[in-house]
Amino acid sequence: MKVMLRLDSLEHPRTGIGYYTEHLCRELLREQKEGVAGVFRGQLLQGNSLYKVLNEEDVPAAPDAFSSTGGITTRALRRCKPLLRALPGAYPLRQALRDWRSQGAASAFGHCVYHEPNFIPFQFSGPLVLTVHDLSHERFPQYHPASRVRFLSRRLPAALERADVIVTDSQFTKDEIASFFPAVASKIVPIHLGVDSTIRELGRVAASEVLARYSLDYKGYILSVATLEPRKNLVGLIRAYDRLPKRIKADLPLVLVGGEGWSSQALYRLIGPVRSRGGYVILTGRVPRSDLAGLLSGARLFAYPSFYEGFGLPIAEARACGTPVLTSGFGAMAEVAGDQAFLADLENLAESLEAALSSMPQRLSPVRYSWDETARKTLSVYRSLQH
Repeated sequence: MKVMLRLDSLEHPRTGIGYYTEHLCRELLREQKEGVAGVFRGQLLQGNSLYKVLNEEDVPAAPDAFSSTGGITTRALRRCKPLLRALPGAYPLRQALRDWRSQGAASAFGHCVYHEPNFIPFQFSGPLVLTVHDLSHERFPQYHPASRVRFLSRRLPAALERADVIVTDSQFTKDEIASFFPAVASKIVPIHLGVDSTIRELGRVAASEVLARYSLDYKGYILSVATLEPRKNLVGLIRAYDRLPKRIKADLPLVLVGGEGWSSQALYRLIGPVRSRGGYVILTGRVPRSDLAGLLSGARLFAYPSFYEGFGLPIAEARACGTPVLTSGFGAMAEVAGDQAFLADLENLAESLEAALSSMPQRLSPVRYSWDETARKTLSVYRSLQH
């Protein structure tokens, strides 16, 4: 059986879909070393070249739309990219160019199952598996750039119809798709994501070695791990933290781990006033994956009050470390958090945050979602399409 995945979501820095693509591909290669290929930046990758991209080793420079010979230097192009991306039609044009290059590379692999792990596939005549992670652009379009919403609204219905199987990260997302697109309900298969084996519970000594780099005390902070963007409700979390009693804020800083996303200005404006009222909000930016187990294990509480998720991988990672979780009682977040979490009322997040801190133990029994199981179930999907 031959399987091909598009790997463009592996671009650095990787986010949730990138980690899904990476781990799924690794597990598929472990299950069957031959017959797995990836298309990345318009190149067909197999064997060592595929592993190098998964490991972020020797990744070729991303091709530019303009070359220095045309009078535009790399530095100037980098400065112009935000303006170029804001031009009308820039988003779909960029996607169309990527699709065209990917389609050309895929043709060299021959007949196979094509798995698109990131919503919208390129044109392909063989069996197609499509992963749809959520429908946040339908439920909460205000939490996305308008160009992304237009692109997904225009392209996703046809992609769902074209797919032979639609994989979702959760039962919640399966139900969402069936609600919006009932004609495709019969071909949706929910398969949970997994947690990297390196993300595991660390004891006080091992965790404290990591925490020292961030000047944090073991079980002495509230942690959130998320891209800094409106859908994650980090503004709401900061406001809830601000309303905690001063004695709690004095003992427990709020630590936000994650790269800057779309429309994060409101978040930054809150931090100064919160600090002036006795709170301590720490923005670490993106951190090395090797530090994540220590940061999760050392937290007094992991807070993830997102408005909407198709899975909520950071919740699963916190559970793997035995860290108490506060999250939304809505949808996939409650599904992933299970019966160990404090499910917050987002309309009264401050009260929920204080109640979670006072009622939840410092440690819970770790629970792990497995990438191996994700791959096995996905392989079963591929095999169902072999004729």
